[in-house]
Amino acid sequence: MTVELRADDGTASLANARRRGTALPAFPQPLPASLDEAYAMQNRILMSLDMPALGWKVGRIPAPMVATLGAERLAGPVLRCTTLTVSPGEARVFRGGAGAIEAEVMLRLDAVPDHIPPADRVLDYIGEIRAGFEVASSPAPDVHDHAPWSIIADLGINNGLLLGPLLDRGIFDQLDVETMVAGTVVGRGRARDVLDGPLGSVRFLIEQHLKGRIALEPGQWLSAGAITGVHPIRVGETAHATFGLAIAIGCTAIAETGLE
Repeated sequence: MTVELRADDGTASLANARRRGTALPAFPQPLPASLDEAYAMQNRILMSLDMPALGWKVGRIPAPMVATLGAERLAGPVLRCTTLTVSPGEARVFRGGAGAIEAEVMLRLDAVPDHIPPADRVLDYIGEIRAGFEVASSPAPDVHDHAPWSIIADLGINNGLLLGPLLDRGIFDQLDVETMVAGTVVGRGRARDVLDGPLGSVRFLIEQHLKGRIALEPGQWLSAGAITGVHPIRVGETAHATFGLAIAIGCTAIAETGLE
């Protein structure tokens, strides 16, 4: 059952904007004051939308705040997963809000461990590994100005995953990745070079699950973090990404129309 939020609760504005596909003039106040408050706000929005989490995304805490918060990553639920059967696919972004595209490694969780596994055992819990895009979009145009509180609270500003071709389990984090937006190269990198790599992101999500902040389930997709950066994209623009020499994916940004 959908949870109704009070009109004076800032989470109501975000939940209603996502439900209707409309932008907000600004991120609602007051902001969460801690990681626990931000995740609690995220959970209230997720409960209000009454949609299952199909996966979880990983983002980064702003570098100047890492030492203070004792965390390098943040998590958010995924409400849409779409397989890229045609190229370019469609990336839904909030017109008038914030919109970005991120080339990422996507890992399907086949079993949920009851402990944080060592790095060399993480793949025991992972099935398919795919190239893909995270669509990072929020109804609030200034959402990045209040990071990480605003980003965590607004579902990690995730607005869907686009799942591309399978990646080789032996080299998936070693591939050279390049992202282009509107025909211009905007970033290059390798997944293994982002913090402690995709497997570190999986271990982080398991840790958050064990702390009770998120709820992992078998079959969910884990988006391991931006490889080449977080790249702004506007409605009508097309992004492409290559993973090594053999894999290429693409998507065009279209206007979000809502969850209803």
